[in-house]
Amino acid sequence: MRCLTRQHGLKTALVALLCASVSAMQVHAEEPVKLTKFTGETDLQLPNPVPFTLEGNATHLGDFTALGEVVFVPVDVEDALVGEGVVVFTAANGDRLVGVTHWDVDPPDANLNSATSIHMSWRDSVKFSDGTVVANTGHFVKSRPPDLVVSAIIVVLHRLLPAVRTLR
Repeated sequence: MRCLTRQHGLKTALVALLCASVSAMQVHAEEPVKLTKFTGETDLQLPNPVPFTLEGNATHLGDFTALGEVVFVPVDVEDALVGEGVVVFTAANGDRLVGVTHWDVDPPDANLNSATSIHMSWRDSVKFSDGTVVANTGHFVKSRPPDLVVSAIIVVLHRLLPAVRTLR
């Protein structure tokens, strides 16, 4: 997995996304995906697109892993970022749910915590920057849950060891 680093040259790690609240927009009659416990990692000092991972448990998915990439750009507020990208969730049974993602990352507070909002909109397929196309599989081919909005806190800690790379 990868670690999160700030652009100040200070090496830090995205240790966990602590779910402050999870909500979803009702787009279909089906219940929205609800994440219960999850963690994730990314490295904001890597060149765009920045890979990220998530893992945890969610309705519609059971235990899941997710891989994605986001292109981050700074905004008017110092150290705040916005990002657009793609994500692939793999459910406990192997089914894949793919989508596009939008991230809003607030500047870190005095404790190096950043409030973050991650919005995921499901698609039939997504294309990664290396040209890889991934499509929904299993029951997600015919039925996708409503969009997902995750409000979380990114916990940022000093990273002493190099990150183990698990993407690609």
